[in-house]
Amino acid sequence: METIENKQNDLEKQLDNLSKLVEINGIINSTLNINKLLSIIMEMIKNIMNTEASSLLLYDEDMEELVFKVALGEAGDELSEKYRVKLGQGIAGWVAFHKEDTIVNDVYSDERFDPMYDKSTGFRTRSILCSPLLFKGKLLGVIQAINPIGRAGFDEEDLNIFRIFSNQAALAVQNAIFFQRAIEEERLTGEINAAKDIHSDLASPINCIEENISVAAVSASAREVGGSFHYFKKNREDFFNLVLLNLNSKGIPGAMKAAIISGIIKTLFELEISQPEDVLSKIKALCYDEFDGKNEPSIFVAAVDTFKRIFSFVNYGGCYPLLLRNGVVYYLRFSQKATQIKTRRISLQSGDIYIVFSSAFGEIKNPDGKRLNVNIIANYLKKFHGVESPSDIINNLMNFIEDFSGSREMQKDLSILVFKV
Repeated sequence: METIENKQNDLEKQLDNLSKLVEINGIINSTLNINKLLSIIMEMIKNIMNTEASSLLLYDEDMEELVFKVALGEAGDELSEKYRVKLGQGIAGWVAFHKEDTIVNDVYSDERFDPMYDKSTGFRTRSILCSPLLFKGKLLGVIQAINPIGRAGFDEEDLNIFRIFSNQAALAVQNAIFFQRAIEEERLTGEINAAKDIHSDLASPINCIEENISVAAVSASAREVGGSFHYFKKNREDFFNLVLLNLNSKGIPGAMKAAIISGIIKTLFELEISQPEDVLSKIKALCYDEFDGKNEPSIFVAAVDTFKRIFSFVNYGGCYPLLLRNGVVYYLRFSQKATQIKTRRISLQSGDIYIVFSSAFGEIKNPDGKRLNVNIIANYLKKFHGVESPSDIINNLMNFIEDFSGSREMQKDLSILVFKV
């Protein structure tokens, strides 16, 4: 009975943490003002980790130093904009140099700890939970939770939650930096470039080869960048998730909404919520404003189990999934407008190639006004013999689409995801 209760408590705690992380993801992606964002991040750290203080240090790449931009708590006013930390100096400097997170529950017994900040502020540090802010492996800064309230120290569960939060915060900080640069440029051009910068992170090309699966994905931006996102996640050696998302919102609002939803999706995967119908259900519940019946997004969420040889997916909205098997092309879409959560499962066969187009596929026209359709693409796909890599197939498809459209500028972002087993 005690074991069941413990499991129930663990589940409730996990759901509570998920709710907090999703809420935080929405909050920190709600602003592109860098100073406001940094303050929000620090307040969120204090709330979610329940600590006496928190701090954020941004990395000054030119000086190779960390700068205290925000510090909340008893020592906050003393630390803000006052101190700089060399890489390797103190616990924050060590985390920045090694790009690794750490827990130190008795800082004065740790040789890395630098007590000068305590001495200058009168604040007494007991425990530190510290994590780097990384964007595509590049150091942006460091965040710290200091002195948990009502507890002797931090534990591994705290570290797991903090690690997920730091990933969310890093993306939000980088997006704000992109936008800050745009403000310094000409207004209209700057906003377009800012949206493209945000979009480029969410939809950067994928080309990954694993033992039992190879995956590639690419997005081509329209004239006015919208909100699109593709993602590939290896959960274990024989289980993978794939996502393709397209929003109808344009410009910075669309890119920001895509950033919020992408953060939610990554958080769900980190918490091992990986079945397609579960992922989509939680996205709909947490982002209900986007699913109000008007301009709804298109989301394709899939799971590939190479051990059980099963491919399962949900297709909400307007994505176009196809299967190329033994020279025959199968269209896997349920209906003209799949607005309900329905799961389809297909047994994998060696050599299967799956191709998924975003909703922009149905908007592409040739110079005579004829729309690109599934039959045209199916006939083109028959030229492939199963020996081509996913990236080769995508390159050929993009060239074919460009030829078909007469190189006309697209009205919506086009994303293509291909995987082969």
